[in-house]
This record gives sequence, C-alpha cells and structure tokens, in this order.
Amino acid sequence: MVKSTLTYWAALCLTVIWVGLAASPVAGQQDEIEISLSLNRNKIGLNETANLTVTITGGGQQQLPEPKLPPLPQFQVFSSGSSTSLQIINGAMNSSVTYNYLLSPKKVGTFPIRSATMLVNGKRYESNELAITIVKSAADAAGIDESQVADDKGDAKDIFLVAEVDKKTAYVDEQVTLYIRFYHAVKILSSMDYHPPQMPGFWTNDIPPQKQYYQILNGRRYMVNELRTALFPTKPGELTINPARVSVTVPDRSQRRSRDPFSLFDGIFEQGKRIELQSKSVTVNVKPLPLDGKTDDFSGGVGSYKIFAEVDKTDVEVNEAITLKVKISGKGNAKSIPEPSLPSMDGFRVEKASSDFKVSNLDDKLGGTKTYEYLLIPRLPGYQTIAPIKLNYFDPAQGKYRSVATPKIELIVNQGDEVAGADIPYNMVSGQIINLNETDIRFIRVENGNLTRRGRILLTSPLFLMVLVLPLLVVFGSLFDNRRKRRLTNDIGYARQRRATGEAKKRLKQAGKYLSSDDENAFYTELSTAVYQFIADKFNVSAHGLTSEKVSVLLRGENISDSLLEETIGILNTLGFGRFAGGSGASAGKKELFEQARSLIVNLEEAL
Repeated sequence: MVKSTLTYWAALCLTVIWVGLAASPVAGQQDEIEISLSLNRNKIGLNETANLTVTITGGGQQQLPEPKLPPLPQFQVFSSGSSTSLQIINGAMNSSVTYNYLLSPKKVGTFPIRSATMLVNGKRYESNELAITIVKSAADAAGIDESQVADDKGDAKDIFLVAEVDKKTAYVDEQVTLYIRFYHAVKILSSMDYHPPQMPGFWTNDIPPQKQYYQILNGRRYMVNELRTALFPTKPGELTINPARVSVTVPDRSQRRSRDPFSLFDGIFEQGKRIELQSKSVTVNVKPLPLDGKTDDFSGGVGSYKIFAEVDKTDVEVNEAITLKVKISGKGNAKSIPEPSLPSMDGFRVEKASSDFKVSNLDDKLGGTKTYEYLLIPRLPGYQTIAPIKLNYFDPAQGKYRSVATPKIELIVNQGDEVAGADIPYNMVSGQIINLNETDIRFIRVENGNLTRRGRILLTSPLFLMVLVLPLLVVFGSLFDNRRKRRLTNDIGYARQRRATGEAKKRLKQAGKYLSSDDENAFYTELSTAVYQFIADKFNVSAHGLTSEKVSVLLRGENISDSLLEETIGILNTLGFGRFAGGSGASAGKKELFEQARSLIVNLEEAL
C-alpha cells in the first residue's frame, strides 16, 4: 500500500513538472512574437524582380498563421516558398518562420511597402515598412553607365567593377551605404582578391553578409557579387571615396585550339590570365548639422532613436536597491550617442551597475541598442518620482532636431523596520546593512607621540617613479603609432614618401645581382627603375612616363643645389642611354654607375 502511494505521488510530480516545462516556453514567448520585412535589393530595373522576405520569430510551439501582405498594386506578387527553424537554448524554445515572395514591377517609380500584419490569439502584430525604387533598366538600378558595361567596340564586357552609394548628399554622421558590385559573365578561375577603397573622412562598418545574385544587362546574364559598407562622414565638405580594386583570373580568349589530339584536355587544364579591375571614384557632398533648433543638451546622435526606462520594482523599503534600466535603440551610428544624463534624484543614492551595446542591421541600415543599468538606493520614505530621461538627436530624414523622453516612474518607498529619522542605514548591494548605532567605535588618537620615518619613502624611489611613468610612455607611444598607421592608410602620398627609401634599397639590391652578369639590359632597367621610382614616390606622382626633363622641373621646385640637380640629370641620362642603346659591358663601369646611383638616392633623401 505504501509502495503504491509513493508511485502515485511520484507520477503526479513528474506530470506536473513536464506540463510546466512544456507550457512555460510557450507562455513566455507568446508575447515575444516579432514580424519583419526585408528586401534583397531596394532598387531594381523594370524587367527585374525583387525578393521580399517576411520573417516571424517567437511563438514557441504554437502554430502561427501566414502573415497578410500589404496591398501591392504596382507589382505582380508570386509566392516562392517558406522555411521554418527551431532552436532550444537553456530550455527556452525559439522558432522562426520565413516566407519568400517575388515582386515583379509594373511601372517606374518609388513605392512604399506598408507593414505586413498577423493576428495571433486576438493580438495584432505589425512589421516594419520599406520602400523600393523601380527604374527603367537594370543598368540604371545598378548605378552604372554604358561605358562600364560595353567596351570600345560596343560589345558587352565579360567582367567589370562598379561602386555606388545610395545617396550623394548627406549630413555629418548620417549613414551613406556604399555598394561594391563585381559583375562577371565568364567563369572565374581564381578567388577574388579584393582591395577596398580608401575613404578618408568616413567612419566605416561592413554590412554582412556578401550577396550573390544574377542580373541581366544589355541582354547578357551576369553573376553579381555585392559588398556593402556603411559610411558615416565625420566632417562636412566634398568627401571622395577612392576606387576599389579587384584582381581575378579569367579564361584567356587569345588561346586557340590546335590540331593536337591532346587539345581535348584544354578545358580540363584551362589556362587563364590575371585581370585587375578598378571602379570609379565617388564623391559625397556632406552638409554640416544645422544650427537652427540645436539645443545645449543635443546628444550628438544622428538618425532615428527611441528611449525606454523601467525599474524592477516600484514598492520598496528605505535602503532597498532598485534596478533602473535605460535603453536607447534605433537606426544610425548608435556608438556616437553618449550615456544619457539622469535627472536629479535627491532622494536616492545612484550607482552605475553595467552597460551593454548591440549592433543591428535592417535593410542595409545600421543601428544599435545601448542598455545602461543603475542601482538606485532610496534614502527617505514616501512617494518618490523618477523624472523623464530625455534624448535629443538630429533626424536627417526630416532635417530637424527631435527630442524623445521616457515617461516618469512613480515609486512607493516604505519606512521599513527599526529605521527612524536621520539614522538610516546604508544598504550595500550585497544586502549587508551597516548599523550606525554600533558601539565598538575606534576613537582617533589625539597625541602626537614619537613619530619617526623608517626606511626610504616609496614615492621618492627612482624605481617607483620609473614604473609610474612607464605606462604613460606606453600609452603615448601607442597613440603615436596608431596615428602614424592611420596616416599611412589614409594618406597615399605620405605612405609613398615614407616607403620610398626602403623600396629603392630593394631595387638596388636586385640591380646588384646583375653586376657580374651579361644581362646588361636587366641591370640598366632595374637601376633606372630604382632611381625613377624613388623620385616618383617622393613627389607622389606616377613613375610611368616620368622623364629627366620632368624630374628637373620637380627638383627645381624643391630648391635643391645646382650640383645635385646636375648629378641627378646626368645619372638619369646615363641610365637611359645604357638601357636603350646598350652599355659598355665593362663590369667596372657598371659598378661605378651602381655606386653613383646609390649615392644619389642617399643625397636626394637628405635634400628632400
């Protein structure tokens, strides 16, 4: 009988536990359903299609209905299937359903895509809104002209590179999205070697992932690899995005099949040629933030933001800690928004507990969420109020400053036990209370006594001073090194000047290998390249087409001595004569010319 009773109660407990585990995720997640819209491209040609994706997250195990799309009279809409994923993390179940649709445009223009909706358990959920632009041709949608698509003969190119921004005019710290698109209609025989453009004056952030899709231009089908980067201008004026470069290996069309019977293996062992592509530079006109409407409490944020505040409890006792959570979220460079200023809280002791920042990406627009937590310790009983917390930012879409604030929070602070008047104990975060009525107080000794110094004072020790100064030296050294690296990255002319001597030494070393060889052309070519390239790097000009006459003009502008100028022109003429007319062939003469060229580079380095 006892065994049967124990079995019954054990089965009952297990049943309750399983029901609780099965029900709690669903109950906890029914209110966490989110629905969002996204487009693979927000600008397409009239003869193209766009992929519209509706993503629903949350809902636990419950069966969710298919969302209702907004009216889209400017498009033909085709369903392209759906997919479902399910995750269980730390006992919490998270589900996601994705619905895919193809939009085929009917006319040119910019059209809004309103919110998709869904009704679950009597509650209505709405998604974000989008906009899509339809242009006449796919080339217009890609931001390219005929010169980029077609060659000199008018034939469509096999491969090309395009750089485009979503806007040519922006405010300081407003996002400008850069699209780098690599088009290829032929097979690629190697991986893409991508060199991003130099973008001085912008703070950059990559937008993953890389997109791949097909696009038809001038009747030819291209595979497109698209890289996206969010740019935030840091200063007003005309800022230039320098060309991007891509190096790939493509099949060599100049090769022809021979009558060799083994030529049937040409497709297997296909040879290719290396091609380097370069996009056009792009200019963005950056406007300063207007002064009209700007207040003293402007946060510096540019974008569209919201601010929320909540506390973990509203009915507490004196010295009982309250957690205040302040959250700032929205689109824009959220990293630039400083910590919010809390209103005056005379009845509280305020301690900052933690902070967190998360980056978000929706439709190629960067955003983020900053979360700050504070510990509020009430000192006095009664009704207390946390005043609204304000955030002022600039909205570039409306071209004006906006202010948002949290609602005020009402708190009830009770007296608590054994607390009266001013004898309020301080409640530590750990829960320990310091009693101010404690009797074992250690009194301060008032007489001087016999005080003598023992040993050496640590503050005057050379070793201590060295240890104290060393971190400052490391910090300043690191700042200087970072500044130097940034300048080497952003200032091409400065980088070439800094590396000119090192590059010249490498070429001189290569030329020295030909001193004892019979290949005079290689010797004169390498030595001439070393001198011309050194001068080109120093003046940040192209070495191609640089002549002794142009070098003379450049050096005269630097006011160098006439003797050094004559020496330079003389050596350049000798190198040119030896390169194109052939040298004497004597090793002693080549060695003497080699030493003259090396000495010339040293003298120019000191003079420039």
